[in-house]
Amino acid sequence: MPTDDMYKAPEAELITDSSDSEEAKPEFFTTAISKMIILSVCTLNLYSFYWFYKHWTAQKLNANRDCLPVLRAIFQVFFVYSLFSTIKNEADIKSIKASWMAGPLAVYYIVLQILQNVSDKFPVISESVLFDSLFWLLLGLTAAVPMVVVQKTANVLNDDAEGLSNKKFSAANWVFTLIGIAFWGLMVIGLLLPDV
Repeated sequence: MPTDDMYKAPEAELITDSSDSEEAKPEFFTTAISKMIILSVCTLNLYSFYWFYKHWTAQKLNANRDCLPVLRAIFQVFFVYSLFSTIKNEADIKSIKASWMAGPLAVYYIVLQILQNVSDKFPVISESVLFDSLFWLLLGLTAAVPMVVVQKTANVLNDDAEGLSNKKFSAANWVFTLIGIAFWGLMVIGLLLPDV
């Protein structure tokens, strides 16, 4: 007499497609370049803290990197080369064209950050306070250029070259943009007003 239960469901080996069950998560932060530039200019490049934080968070969560994203964002000048070289190396591994070098780009970013922070210690360039102020401010804003270059590569690595998944402005983005526009307006008005 067979010992098998005749009411038992037949057993079969189940084949699961692991690619469908576990969607690959991006190792880097994705954002539209236009959105990034607007937020960098409106926040006087304070957006860089958020940008670095989001990249390191993606690395921690999706690339199993042991790091503290908040500290790496705050002390970004010490970790900028690490982030840039990680993105560049990943692009090289995946044969994605990235015609920039992590070292020089990181040095450029660090130098601009330092210049922006110590610009008030430099002697005046011209007789115009407006010119001097705008010169140092705009020079500091060019620190966003290396971020833009690196972000283009990160977007390609994330299979979203245009950054469409993060193109729309959130409520917080709009708030910071409007505050930034108001600040820029007040700063220009203050510089144009005659000294009393």
